[in-house]
Amino acid sequence: MTENAKSDAVEMSDSYKQLMDHIKRNTDPYSNTVLLVDDERGIRKKVARDIGAFAPDVVVFEAANGAEALEKLVEIRMRFQRDPLLIVLDLNMPILDGWGVIKHLKEEYEGQGKPAGIPIVVLSSTSGEKGHFFGKQSVHDGHSGYTPLVAIAKEACVDKSRYDGAGEKSLMAWLGHFVK
Repeated sequence: MTENAKSDAVEMSDSYKQLMDHIKRNTDPYSNTVLLVDDERGIRKKVARDIGAFAPDVVVFEAANGAEALEKLVEIRMRFQRDPLLIVLDLNMPILDGWGVIKHLKEEYEGQGKPAGIPIVVLSSTSGEKGHFFGKQSVHDGHSGYTPLVAIAKEACVDKSRYDGAGEKSLMAWLGHFVK
């Protein structure tokens, strides 16, 4: 066997292994993940139960703040060799808030030259805005700069008309959109 033939065989072997690993990951129903980030344990547990009832083959990873979420994201990527299907994210949390997570993920996908990042469903009881007149950030109408992003108002939110959905039914509809 010539050196070129040996090299081609090794390349095909590596390509075949990569293909088989890819197929295995994509046919393993337990490699589909969702990252759920909220400092309120009760909210995390409720949404995790809803996801489990909706899509029992999805593994839900939970984080209580943005810093923990970024660590979990690294764990998911290392373990499953892929991004989660989506991230459900609260905005107001200790240590690193949802705004910091959005900024980090936006910088990540832009740095890689990607047109979009991991889908984020912002689940918040806040107005979905922060900052002042000239430096205002908003999750509404694409003002955060992150793509794709869906904003869901928790029941306590004042102006639900600004959100892509309100309440549990809307959250479940968007989860269904991204998970199925």
